[in-house]
Amino acid sequence: AGFRDAMEGMMTPPAGEVHDNDAISLQLAQWTSIMSLVYFVVWKLSPTLVEDIPPKYRASFADNLFNVVYIPVISYLAIKASMELGFGLKSRWNDVTAESHMFLVLYISKNIMRTVSSVLLRDSKKGIWLIHVHHVISIGCYGTGLYLGRMHFFGVLDGVCEFSVIFLNTKLLWRDLKLRQNFWYCCNAYGLVISWFITRILVFPAWIIIFCHDIYYHPQTTKDTVTSFELIMYPGTTIAIWIMSIKWFFPQLNEAYQLSVGKEAAKES
Repeated sequence: AGFRDAMEGMMTPPAGEVHDNDAISLQLAQWTSIMSLVYFVVWKLSPTLVEDIPPKYRASFADNLFNVVYIPVISYLAIKASMELGFGLKSRWNDVTAESHMFLVLYISKNIMRTVSSVLLRDSKKGIWLIHVHHVISIGCYGTGLYLGRMHFFGVLDGVCEFSVIFLNTKLLWRDLKLRQNFWYCCNAYGLVISWFITRILVFPAWIIIFCHDIYYHPQTTKDTVTSFELIMYPGTTIAIWIMSIKWFFPQLNEAYQLSVGKEAAKES
């Protein structure tokens, strides 16, 4: 019973109109510690799966293994919370659900853990600095929503894009484990393109449209009740991620095209 009560405390948003920031901080500390422990075990065991993995990439490989469970969980939370919060003005700007709270806690905890572990384990893969910037901005934006207890809808709607990472992570593990490209690899490539297009190329503009609609038609209950940081950083970050997602979409689309027609035929065309 004690263990069950402890777990419920780690997964339940603080009760009441005013959030208990100490309770939120405790949840973040607990989940960051748990993730750090699990990640360290995975990192230690990773060479048993790929013996010749480059030391500079070992931390990223461990992260890909960690994500096999983590990404589906936060994707489910983001999608469910978006559906629960998205159909009313008040719910979009003020309401909190267990799923939206848990999504923010898990997302922030993972970013804290991954940033610190990346530095300690000297993860030096290409583009790691950009990942660090993404983590810091995400912690700042999601942390603001978590501690202020508002605008969770916009956070989880952004988080819906994590669904596409399920397919991206599978692709990365396929490469890491040096598996042969087969029918299932092709299916995953198509799934990556489709999910990327829906959850990023389409969802991010929808996010901006909903946000602008609400503050234009209902300023007194939206923009007049939040900080300048929220009004600027939230849409600004979403637009930046949308632009990067468009850039990254075309290599994925090109690979799917080559797989569908054959690489030689793709070159000839």
